[in-house]
Amino acid sequence: MSLYVGTSGWAYREWKPGFYPPSVPQRRFLEHYATTLSACEVNATFYRLQTESTMQRWVAAAPSGFRFTVKAHRRLTHARVIGNAEFLETFLNSLQPLNPRLGAILFQFPPHRQRDDDGLGRLLETRPADLPYAFEFRHESWNDPEVAARIASAGGAVCVAETSGTLPQALPEGPIAYIRLRSERYGRRARSAWRRALTEEGFMRDTYAFTKHEGLPSDDPYGGVGLAAWLAGGPRRSGRTLGGSA
Repeated sequence: MSLYVGTSGWAYREWKPGFYPPSVPQRRFLEHYATTLSACEVNATFYRLQTESTMQRWVAAAPSGFRFTVKAHRRLTHARVIGNAEFLETFLNSLQPLNPRLGAILFQFPPHRQRDDDGLGRLLETRPADLPYAFEFRHESWNDPEVAARIASAGGAVCVAETSGTLPQALPEGPIAYIRLRSERYGRRARSAWRRALTEEGFMRDTYAFTKHEGLPSDDPYGGVGLAAWLAGGPRRSGRTLGGSA
C-alpha cells in the first residue's frame, strides 16, 4: 500500500522558477516533476485519446514507482447518454502504453449530471477487474451511501473533492482512496492534518491525493504544486486518523 501525491498535469511554464528551475526545458518538466512528486492526474485524456508514442514518453520520463491517473474521456461522462460501452473499450485500449504505471481512472461528471444508475451500471460492468476507478460526482443527487457502496463493491471508490480544508470523518470505501484538494490555500494546521490523514490511509490502501494546479504561486507550500511537494516531503506516521483533532 502506498501514498501517491501530485497535481493535475505538469506542463505549466508558470511554475518556473518556483517549482521548475530556470535551467529545466519544458520537454524535461515531467522528468523533474517526478523527482519530487509520485503521481500525476492527467487532464489531456479527458479531451482526446493520446497517441502510443506520447504515453511511452511519459512512462520513460518517470521512475518505476511513479503512477499516472487519467481522467476518463468526456464522451463517457458528459454525453447525453453516459457509459458508452464501445467507446469505453476504445478508451481503455488506448491507455495500454501506461501499464503498469496506470494507477486509476477518474470519471469526473459535470455539475448538471444528475444521478443515473443505469449509466453508472454500464461503466461498472465493463471495467477491467484489475484497474481501480474513482468517480467524482458534482450533483448532490449522487450523494447517497448506496451509490458509494455499489462503486466500492465493483472495485472503485468515490472521489473526495475537498474545498474547505476540513477533513471528512472517513474516506469512502473501496480498494483505493482518491482525494482532490481543491481549496486555494490550506492553513498550517489543516495541511498538517491532511498529511497525517493521507499517510495513515496510505498504510491501509493505495491512496491518491492531487492538489489544485492553476492560478496559484508555484512556490507556496500551502497551495497548488507547492502544497503537493510539501505533502510528499517525508510525512511521518502519527497514530491519528481521518477525523482526528489537529
